[in-house]
Amino acid sequence: MKKNILLFLFVLFSVQASIAQNPIPAHFDECVDLVATVWRLSGAHEYSRCDVPNYAHEVDSVFAAYKEHPVVQLARQYPQESGIGYDAVASYGLHLTMTENGDIVLNDNFAEGGDASFDRWTERQKKDFLEPLNDFYRTSHFHDWYLRKKDFHAQVEEAFNAINEKVDYSWFSSYFGTQSGSSFRIVLSLLVGPNNYGCSARLKDGSNALSPVIGCCRLDENGEIFYKANAVLPIVIHEFCHHYCNPLNDQFWPLMGKSAEKVYKEREEQMRKSAYGSAQIMMNETFVRASVIRYMKTHYPQVDESALIKSEEEQGFILTQTLCEALKHYEQQRDKYVAMTDFMPVYAQSINDFDLKEYLKQYRKEQKELAKLNATYKVNIKNGAKNVPSGLFHLVIKFSKPMTGGIALGYSQTGADFPAVKDYSWPDDRTLDAVFSLEPSHQYGFTVLGPYFTTVDGHTAGDIKEFNFTTSSANK
Repeated sequence: MKKNILLFLFVLFSVQASIAQNPIPAHFDECVDLVATVWRLSGAHEYSRCDVPNYAHEVDSVFAAYKEHPVVQLARQYPQESGIGYDAVASYGLHLTMTENGDIVLNDNFAEGGDASFDRWTERQKKDFLEPLNDFYRTSHFHDWYLRKKDFHAQVEEAFNAINEKVDYSWFSSYFGTQSGSSFRIVLSLLVGPNNYGCSARLKDGSNALSPVIGCCRLDENGEIFYKANAVLPIVIHEFCHHYCNPLNDQFWPLMGKSAEKVYKEREEQMRKSAYGSAQIMMNETFVRASVIRYMKTHYPQVDESALIKSEEEQGFILTQTLCEALKHYEQQRDKYVAMTDFMPVYAQSINDFDLKEYLKQYRKEQKELAKLNATYKVNIKNGAKNVPSGLFHLVIKFSKPMTGGIALGYSQTGADFPAVKDYSWPDDRTLDAVFSLEPSHQYGFTVLGPYFTTVDGHTAGDIKEFNFTTSSANK
């Protein structure tokens, strides 16, 4: 149920207009960051990928003495017991509140069973985690450290909110045809980065609390906090769409579940690699991604919708085209379909009508043809290499065709640290030279994102390949 959004929309269009209506400001949440810190100390890879190095190193340094604290040990144990990680961790933080005495307790305003992410914790785990978490909070002086970061957090909030003002928040209720009946807030957490989670929960009064947790913060070339509009806007829209799309899929699942299961079975391995562990989760993501594309096309007509759809299909969401076409039909007949709820039987039928066999036939044919046109590449390091020299290491990637430049390296699926990239260059149009700064006796990993390298004649470098390696000790 990881929602690590890799839409890559930012390479496809340029956002220019500022059209916000009633923007929802983003803030940090101490409880979310507290639990994220514990998970980082436990070594969980999804909480070890902060893209603001100085901040991450400070957390590691300040709390290094608490790596074997009982609450950190539980954070290592729970994923093995019941798969708690990713959004379930952030959601637990959202369910916490502080008393006047400075104690951390579970907020009793939430309805039981109203948050699927939080409910991945057993009732016993929820309670057993609280006492050691409070002890960690007190003995590590977490609150004092957090207060010292107040000015820095304010800088991050300011940078994010400058982008957030561009979101047309009035679109959600207008497009889906319902008032949300929800409270909205955006939570920033650097330790979640680069992941983002569309957390929401039902309150006892029957309303919903929608709290997407955003972690995709980076530093620019000057070392300043940086959010890129073309990356952030789709993420925010994506996370808010989950609140509308997921319940609709829940309600109408009996109309489309069997067909969705067949599609999921075909892409299950690819889906599970991104922690999308069921057909319904896949369909929630597909519905959301199709809705984001329609938002973008409506607000920015210059975007290449077919390119956006292709990007999603390459990630395994092969029903994106079908749902985009269905949503266009919905948009054109709003006099007939007052709200998305009215349209859902048609939406479900479009899934049932999807010809999976024909799609796969065409897909395999296209892939075979593209493979002949795409570039191949060789890397000067082997996956599993040991005793790689520390210090500055030149990663050299040789392509079989002339390329357009740029760099497309991603994280390792193993959770190994991503090497610090100090610089990169193209000595010629077939050679990428990226300079890594490597520490001794360290495990590193990265992926070469072949589909995001572009050849001069408009094709790609094809495959995504993963490389994990260890460096030699300092005295070698």
